Order: sequence, then structure tokens, then C-alpha cells
Amino acid sequence: MAASPYIELHAHSAFSFLDGASTPTELAARAAALEYPALALTDHDGLWGSMEFAHACKGYGVKPITGAELTVALSRDAEPELAHLTLLVEEAAGYRNLCRLLSAAHSHTRDGTQRAAGRPWVPLDAVLDRAEGLVCLSGCARDGVLAGRFERGERARAARLGDRLLGAFGRDRLRVELQRPYERTDRARNRWLDGLAERLGVPTVASGNVHFHSRARSRLQDAFVAVREGVGLEDSEPLRRGNRSAALASREGMAARFAEHPEAVAETARLAERLEFDLTQDLGYRYPGSEDTGADRRLAETCRVLLAERYVGSADRPKAEQRLEDELAIIRHLRLSGFFLLHRDLLELAREVALEVRGADSARSVLPPGRGRGSSVSSIVCYLTGLSHVDPVKADLFAGRFLNPEATSMPDIDLDFPRDIRERLIPRVHERYGAEHSALVAAFPTYRPRGAVRDLGKALGLPAGEIERAARSLGFHGEANEIGEIVAGAIGDERARSPRWRALIALSAEAHGLPRHASQHPGGMVISTQPLVDVCPVVPVAMEGRQIVQWDKDSCADAGFLKIDLLGLGMLSAVERCVEEIDRVRGERIDLSRIDLADV
Repeated sequence: MAASPYIELHAHSAFSFLDGASTPTELAARAAALEYPALALTDHDGLWGSMEFAHACKGYGVKPITGAELTVALSRDAEPELAHLTLLVEEAAGYRNLCRLLSAAHSHTRDGTQRAAGRPWVPLDAVLDRAEGLVCLSGCARDGVLAGRFERGERARAARLGDRLLGAFGRDRLRVELQRPYERTDRARNRWLDGLAERLGVPTVASGNVHFHSRARSRLQDAFVAVREGVGLEDSEPLRRGNRSAALASREGMAARFAEHPEAVAETARLAERLEFDLTQDLGYRYPGSEDTGADRRLAETCRVLLAERYVGSADRPKAEQRLEDELAIIRHLRLSGFFLLHRDLLELAREVALEVRGADSARSVLPPGRGRGSSVSSIVCYLTGLSHVDPVKADLFAGRFLNPEATSMPDIDLDFPRDIRERLIPRVHERYGAEHSALVAAFPTYRPRGAVRDLGKALGLPAGEIERAARSLGFHGEANEIGEIVAGAIGDERARSPRWRALIALSAEAHGLPRHASQHPGGMVISTQPLVDVCPVVPVAMEGRQIVQWDKDSCADAGFLKIDLLGLGMLSAVERCVEEIDRVRGERIDLSRIDLADV
């Protein structure tokens, strides 16, 4: 029997925070096991897990399709009516439009207004204005732009919305989405949507609205909904899926589910074949200076002048000159001159900020604005340009650990700053390069035993005191397989064998390692020549004047982004306070970067 043509075009991972219950890698692996040739990831209002998903799919031989389920406002009220659209990327222009739509959707979430309780959304008009390169599916059974109106008895309004979508996307890039989550109105809704699609002159397309890779994860997804809503499982029942139909099912199983709509099944394969955008290949990211044809010359001239000043009269000068020429040759080979010039530019900006923070007459003013650490201190280029304050020639450090001709990734330069300087530096970087060209890297706090027990225990309605006692008995970084034994020791074996406690232990183990929400990296920044919002969505965070891209450091590295680490080090702040105290008590100003290595 020939394989079903069905391709899943609507799936959520755990990066649909507290909704999806599987990692992108788990979805990719399950798709490969079910012999899917392609799979789409369409997380809620974000591309947070898209790069991880794309690389995981390629590793399993599955074609990754990039997309998102976007929340749109259907009215212009202060508290707008919201619905969902599924957007899939067909080409590079569509990816840029999707990134800008997602950035716009989050732009108001930190502005202090109460619009839709801080949820991300964009006006439908914005979507219609940025339709190029995107394929639009009309949304899920409950909250989709068309299906949701049917469920509310607003069929005439749904038809008018269909006309608006058709006007923007055209017959080639609009599909009416059919879903069958085994609810009472499934058949009636799909028949009506099928009729609407015929009137619009567009195909229907089937989708499963996947929220977990395996049916076994359905209980965890139910619990996540309760956690997200801040209520117990009983009170969250109307919002939950109620069955396991949101698992990634076999292609044959999905064809049987949509037996009344075989053309909607066949359309999934035709559409998947068209969606050729490759997130791992087609970003085109560049950092400032990467395309500067004069960067090699400018870096070499700068370093040679600084070397002549730094090693004047030194016996180490011939060795330093040879070391510099060797490093410059490697840097030219790796095409990294712009990389070092960009770091030097950032350091000069840090000097300006440090002068403002410290004051010209402060004892701290003799100190560098920050310090490099790690393998970069072995580089004479870093030493001469101020990125390091350790003389690698005098210290006889091996340069190959930081720079070598076989390197396949960017060198890693960690720059540590006192906290008061760093707090002012990050907004200044945004000012220097522009808010559309710079952002911090995201971080994803993941579930560990203690947090999982607290969140899921509350959702299960367990006594708060017992939950806290069990949570406190667990370490911050414990392993999933330790939860049962430790919880039993905290509350007693008999209590731990009760149904709800057994459920808590099992769910906490399943949640282990899944992302709970998005946060910001301590200091990793991405700077781009072209607007960042064209290569990854950029969203605001709680701290004023800061924003993040929707990828963490690993996804940024996979994307080829230059990540610059501007780290706040509390110990540096403490040391600088000591320098000020020494000046106050003894009248001495100490430059710690100039202490001789032999001084004990």
C-alpha cells in the first residue's frame, strides 16, 4: 500500500511555552520514525525553537518547514478580539516578513498597557500588508480566524475575513485549514469551511495542531495549560485538549482522520514541496565590518603602531613582531579582521561609558573599562587592541588555543565589566548600532526538579505545605530519575504512593529540561549589518532599554551570528571599590592591569 501523502504543517514544541510538551528534537525524531519526509514547526508567536528544529530535522533526514502561529487582532478596541493564523515561509522575503510581524507582535508586551494582558498580537491589517513570501493557513479549530468565527455562529463575518485574506495572499498562497480534534462540531465545521474554500476558490489543507510528539505526553500538556493559567486542573478543563489527538500521528492515521476530505490531505504534500526556504542556509547574516575590504589593512596598521609603542626598548619586541605577523596572517585567512575591529570599537565605546560612570578624577579612572579573560588573553592582537591586559609574549602563552587556521567558528572573547559600567554600556550599544541592528541573546530557563514540583504540584491541587517541603528537599540541578526517591523521603513513602503524588513525580520527570519561558542571556549581544528583525524576531524584555533576539546562544551560533559577551562581574566591582578605598586611605592610585606578573 502506498504511503499517505499527509505532511504535518501545524505543530507546536515546548517553545510554545507552557503549551507544547515536546522538544523540537523529539518532534523531529518522531517524524523520522513515522517516515515523514517533511514537518513544519509553528510555535505560538515566535521562532524560539526554529533553528534547533531545523538542524534536528536535517540530522534525521526530515525537511524542516519554518512557520509560526500568529495571534492577530480582529478589532481596534483597547482590548481587541484575538484569533490565530498559521503562517508558513515559502521564500526569503516571507521569512523577513514573518520576523517583522513577530517582532511587532511583541513590541507592546512591555509597555505597561493592559492591552490583552500583555499578550503578543498584531493587527490583521499588518499581516495583510506583509503577505509576500508567506503561505497563510486560516488557523486552528478553536481560535482560527475562520473556524473560530464558525464556532461562535459568526459565519457571515468569517466569510468577510476570508475575502480579506484572499485579497492579500491570493489563491496561490491562501489555504483554508481543516482540523479534527474529535470535538462535537468537527464534521459540521469542516464541511462549512470546505464550502467557504470553494467559494473563495482556494484549496483546503488538513492539519493536526500537534502539541506533543507522543500520546504519552498528553497529561503533561494538560498540566502545562493549568500552570499557564494559574489554576488547578479541574478549573482549566475548558481550555485543555481533552484527548490525545494533538500527538504527532502516523501519516496513514491522519489520512484516515480526514477520510471525508482526501484533497485536504493531498494538499499538505503539494504545499510542503513548495516551501523551499532553508533556515540553516538562507539567512544571509553579516556583522558590521565583515564586508569591509579595508579591514585587513586597518587592523594591521593599528596593531603595528600599538606594538611599537608598547614594546619600545623591550627585548621582547622581535618576538612580539613575529607573533603579530603570524596572528595577522591567520586572521586574514579566517577573514576575521572586521571581527577584531568591531570588538575594538565596542571597547572604545566602553571607555566613554566608563569615564561617564567613574568621573575623570576618580581613582578608578586609571583602570581599563573592562577586562578580557579566557583563551583570548593568549592573543597579541587582543593585547594590543586593549581586549586583553596580559602580555602573551612576556607570559609565554600559547596562541593556538584562541586562534588557529583550522578554526570553524568565531573566536570567543569574553569581556568582563564592573556592573555599573555594563548597565550603561548595553543601552549605549543599542544607540550606537541602532535598535534594529543589536539585541541581547535569549536564554530559556528550563524545568528542574524543584521548579517542576512547585508548578505541577499546584496544578494537581496538592497541599501547598507538602509541595514546598518536597521541593526544598530537591536540589536546584537534580536529575529527573531522582525525583521519586527524594520526594518519598520528604513526605513519606505511603503518601508518595497516592495517585496525585505519583502523577506529580511522573510529570516532573517528563517536564525536566523543557523550557518554561524566555529570558535574557547575562551579556551575550548580537550586532548585525542588516536589520536584525529581518533575520530573527527581536522582542523587548522587562529591563528598560533592552531587547532580545528569539534564539539562545546555541541557535545564534548555528545561525552564524557573531555573539559578543559583555559580562557584568561582581568581583570587578568589588575590586574597583577597593581601589577607591586605597586612594582614600593612602592616597595611592593603583592600575591593576600593570602589576608585574612576578610581583608576589
